[in-house]
Amino acid sequence: MRLIPLIALQVILVMVHGLQAQSPEALKAAYDAKHVFALRDAVAHSSAPRLYKGAVDASANRVQTATKELQAVIQHDPHSDEAYEAHDLLGNLYFRNGMYREGYGEIVAALRESPNASDAKSMLSIFTALNELPKMSVVEMKPTSMAIEPGSLSLPFQANGKDLKFFFDTGAAISIMGESEAKELGILAKPVEGKMNDSSGRGVSGLRVALVSDLRIGGLHLRNVPFLVIADSGEPWTHAPKNERGIIGLPLLIAMRTFRWTPEGRFEFGLPAGKPDINTCNMLFHNSSPVVDVLVEGMHLDFTLDTGAVDTDLNPPFAKALPDLMKSGQPEERALEGLGGKVVNASLLLPSVTFAFGGKSLALSPAHVFTEHGNGAWAPGNLGMDLLRQARAFTVDFEAMTLRLE
Repeated sequence: MRLIPLIALQVILVMVHGLQAQSPEALKAAYDAKHVFALRDAVAHSSAPRLYKGAVDASANRVQTATKELQAVIQHDPHSDEAYEAHDLLGNLYFRNGMYREGYGEIVAALRESPNASDAKSMLSIFTALNELPKMSVVEMKPTSMAIEPGSLSLPFQANGKDLKFFFDTGAAISIMGESEAKELGILAKPVEGKMNDSSGRGVSGLRVALVSDLRIGGLHLRNVPFLVIADSGEPWTHAPKNERGIIGLPLLIAMRTFRWTPEGRFEFGLPAGKPDINTCNMLFHNSSPVVDVLVEGMHLDFTLDTGAVDTDLNPPFAKALPDLMKSGQPEERALEGLGGKVVNASLLLPSVTFAFGGKSLALSPAHVFTEHGNGAWAPGNLGMDLLRQARAFTVDFEAMTLRLE
């Protein structure tokens, strides 16, 4: 999607929840600002254009419904700005669900209409490589409960018959493995141009794509699972044991439908899903990021959900949305790390901030707010494991689109 200026969150919320909630301006404001819950609420209270309805269905991961709505937008006016947006929404929807051939077709179509679109251009090389691979498929999915190391996010699985243990990461749009793991598996990795975005903002280059022809995690059996292969000579792999240098990303987690993690050492998936209700769910997607509705100081904010993040990051939009809260902050500098390395940014140190989400209220004491850059240009925050570990357990339900804390 094209980059646009971030609109103040307070203005969007007033427009959505106030008298103008059904206006075209409210719909466009929420859509342009990537405020997925505000857009959902605005669509629910208006006779919205099909693009916005399709965008909400895509954010709820309703593949068939979103495809129908967005294809209708494209067919109505194939060369319009709305058609480009529809192609882009479909490309991201298909990508996070491991539907790479379908996603490739949408990205190519988007670039045909807007050849200089930077976001679509940046995705083309990886989509091209993935399009050339056999189609990923789920052979079998049985409910599974597995013991893992207490406090660990690493899941045991088999790739082409070899035992591995990678950590699961809702912030990873695709699964990843280090070069050493790919060599051990004896799989070929095809070079990919460009960079992969990461939390540091530097990006990761030297990417390659490899195919695991047979993968089993408990009762989940898949064929032809793509992995990005990256160098594993630096962080975060330096101290990772052999056979543990990798990440289980969103396409595999979505294939589990639901999963539950406990800090005591239990990971379950394929659990009975909740009843889907798009109007009340507390989790949606923006592109390939799960987004959770978080209440802070009486204000609803969109936070990305990132189990691969040790710490919760609060970004510049958080500071803009809550200026009074920032008055108690002390200036500091704080490092932000990702697969691409480490950067140090200006931030504010707050004594404590309380976050309500998933049925619980949890506090960060202290809390750090980046006042420049941060982890993501648009999201006020990125929920990490420092908050999630405070719960007795958490469940992610991709059918009902909910995050539940116990």
